[in-house]
Amino acid sequence: MLEISRIVTSIGAVAASSGLTIYGIGVSFVDPGGYQVTVGLWMTIVGVIATIAGLIMYRQSYVEDD
Repeated sequence: MLEISRIVTSIGAVAASSGLTIYGIGVSFVDPGGYQVTVGLWMTIVGVIATIAGLIMYRQSYVEDD
């Protein structure tokens, strides 16, 4: 469980930062791209949730090992 929590945390952090980048690209145009803005927001939200879930899983498995 400890290894899965690390993987979920790292994937969530990468997804959140990539989503923020895609969102920034989408809104940087004069006519904002609707698809890029939507995908960027969803990736950021899902990435933050996955990061928090992974950290909670890590904390639980770390406490259980003690």
